[in-house]
Amino acid sequence: MTDNLDHAYDEYLKAKPVEAMRSIAAFQKKIDESELKYGKNSIPSFFKPLFLAPRQMHLVKRVTSSMQQVVNNAIRVYFEDNRFARYFRLTPEIEELVKIDPGYSSAVIFARFDGILEGGRLKFAEFNCDSPVGAAYASLLSDHLLADPLFKAFAEEHALEPFRPADDILNALLSVYEEFGGFETPTIGIMDWKNVRTRPEFVLLQKRFEERGYRTLIVDPRELTFKGGKLYSKETRVHLIYRRALVDELALHSDEIQDFLNAYRERAVCVVNPLRSAIGSHKGMLSILTHPYFDSFFTQSENQIKHEHLPWTRQVADAEDFFGHQKMYLVDFLKDEKDSLVVKPSRKDTRREIRVGADTFDDIWNETISWAMNENAVMQEFVAVPTTTVPKVFDGKVDWDYKKYNFSALAVAGKMCGAFSRLSDTNVIRVADQGGLIPAFWSDQTADSFQ
Repeated sequence: MTDNLDHAYDEYLKAKPVEAMRSIAAFQKKIDESELKYGKNSIPSFFKPLFLAPRQMHLVKRVTSSMQQVVNNAIRVYFEDNRFARYFRLTPEIEELVKIDPGYSSAVIFARFDGILEGGRLKFAEFNCDSPVGAAYASLLSDHLLADPLFKAFAEEHALEPFRPADDILNALLSVYEEFGGFETPTIGIMDWKNVRTRPEFVLLQKRFEERGYRTLIVDPRELTFKGGKLYSKETRVHLIYRRALVDELALHSDEIQDFLNAYRERAVCVVNPLRSAIGSHKGMLSILTHPYFDSFFTQSENQIKHEHLPWTRQVADAEDFFGHQKMYLVDFLKDEKDSLVVKPSRKDTRREIRVGADTFDDIWNETISWAMNENAVMQEFVAVPTTTVPKVFDGKVDWDYKKYNFSALAVAGKMCGAFSRLSDTNVIRVADQGGLIPAFWSDQTADSFQ
């Protein structure tokens, strides 16, 4: 966080304990009564945002924009060079979907880059280019903070500004629709499965899109029909789809969504992100981007961004190539470098957990190595997770908890449009683990926190 503002905000609340307790309670009440839900449960948060200093904003904007360009270039090369493609090991079903030409140039319009921001240190350890979540949630949290007189006074004193990503999302959708060849005022479909727990975020986006004058439906891909060269939700034609359903799930249920897929193939509907954006989220992407062998595919400036802001990452299968096709060498490496490594499952839909070597007992680490070798897990350089303070009411007074926090930058059409942090008690950030989600605020007028 921005140390100067972070400390100033804590001191500000300490100096106004009665008002702070009242504001914390009112903020929590707003959360419980709003659309800030994951399923039926309120998303936890704290009465404090992430503060971004001017130079941090400049850094994040520059790196986020460059990183989205790098990912788009990598996906382009994926279709041009077999040496690139073989590292992704996509299933035939997913391979078929990502090969469909969406009818416009960019493979990734919306992305979220997750990692660590502390002072001038920025590392992105995960890419979400398939269906990034969180923009509308963070924006609503910003509204809740600004609705509080105590926080609003602090924000005005320090010229703090929130992000408004919903407008950027809509503007990007309309821009892509125009490139696609759309000429009618579009009806937009926010597309995901009916039972997903992020549906409340769709309602927030729907409200904003309709405030801007664009009819917006929340649609399930199984209920779309393709007839007469047009795609329909019941009797309403859908021109433009903001896709939130994951490509893995679309491939799994492809027999149930043939109308949608046929419309996509025939370019009867503009779909954003395109299905090929899922390549950017694949674990193989970071493995390739941090491997010197592939630097020749990128410009000098892109390679500099990669080298400075991505932690070393390998899939097990790729690392075997790197270490001379010898599994024994890799096992030794994982044991010797335990305290500097993280092991991640190759897929999110497994029961495997992310393991931080420094936090894991040796016997559990040995078990982790065993399944990592068998399941093509991901090894990554561990990036130290910073700590911040968050206010709470305890025993009738304002107190503070220490929380680990990460950083997520939202990118839309090559530009940073938002940011937020997730907090937890552990190095593996889990909001459910006594954590929460907090929005980012920025200012051009605050003192920088790093030299």
